[in-house]
Amino acid sequence: MTPDTNNATCRAIVVTPGVASSERLATVAREMPKTGQVDLHVLEVGICGTDIEIASGSYGQPPLGHQDLVPGHESLAIIDCLGPGVQGLSVGQLVVPIVRRPCPELCAACASGRWDLCLTGNYQEHGIKGLDGFLREFAVVDANALVSIPNTLRPVAVLVEPLTIVEKAIEEAEMAYPRRWAQPHTALVTGAGPVGILAALLLRQRGLDVSVLDQRPADSPKAQLVQRAGIQYIDDQKTPLEKVVPAAGFDVVVEATGYSPLLFRAARSLGRNGVLVLTGVTSGHHDITVDSDVLNVSLVLENQTIVGSVNAARHHYLAAVADLADWSDRWPGLTEQLITARHPLDQFMDAYQKSPDAVKSVIVMAPRGAQ
Repeated sequence: MTPDTNNATCRAIVVTPGVASSERLATVAREMPKTGQVDLHVLEVGICGTDIEIASGSYGQPPLGHQDLVPGHESLAIIDCLGPGVQGLSVGQLVVPIVRRPCPELCAACASGRWDLCLTGNYQEHGIKGLDGFLREFAVVDANALVSIPNTLRPVAVLVEPLTIVEKAIEEAEMAYPRRWAQPHTALVTGAGPVGILAALLLRQRGLDVSVLDQRPADSPKAQLVQRAGIQYIDDQKTPLEKVVPAAGFDVVVEATGYSPLLFRAARSLGRNGVLVLTGVTSGHHDITVDSDVLNVSLVLENQTIVGSVNAARHHYLAAVADLADWSDRWPGLTEQLITARHPLDQFMDAYQKSPDAVKSVIVMAPRGAQ
């Protein structure tokens, strides 16, 4: 049974893709769920680099026929009502929506539930490409795009979506590494942003000796956070990466900055059969000099692999939920520290301001105790 939402509205953040600094608080129509859909009461939305790039005018695509886009893809919500034909879900249930939706052609990958590997490129993404996101008080989504969240994870569940990116990235690394004959032991993560820290924690959870490379002092909040999990922190300004690479190189490297000069340095730190996974993308241009012949020889003779990874499938969301629960037991209180600030909706601009010591800023769309 669905409520009569005719003429109903809700507050939302909207942007005009391609127009810098167009983000603003607005009132938008509240939709009614159709067959197979649910209406969500959005609780929290995390802000990431993609959201900031969309606000800068460099990225984003509104829904067909619209000029504006509701951004926000890292979200946590509760089900407010069910549309016709929805089964297996209940009102009041805590959920995280899946960001990417299959292409209309339903290519072989999308038909198999691997929309993250869409073959046509015509996929849609909530808050990014062709679909409104979750920086709104209420949002209608397909019922099959929801992942249930246990109430015990309520304080950190907004981290599920960014963790899925890491889950897939490390899955890609594991597939490329010759695990039949050897197990990876050492890992490097470049960048101590949200994705970098999540990658480091996931690799540490899996038993690897992990190092995080960033450009902040070893006594900075981010450095202390990863050190709590038994992860080595390297201040690249004080101790350059090249001086701390193990003699045999790193087995796995996750590049989480999108800074291309660092990408090439990270590639040179790989060991035999090593895998470099690229997760970060930034705009801009960087002119650098690279000894491409030496890099090529190393990649070929040492059987090294470089792979890019983005987005995630449903099984990555399920893995993220399970791993967040494990981290809560393994490192009590640590995951809560990843959320460094929560801002009310009417102060949303504060969440868009980058702070050197902040990990994840969250916009609170509804009272935290809402059920």
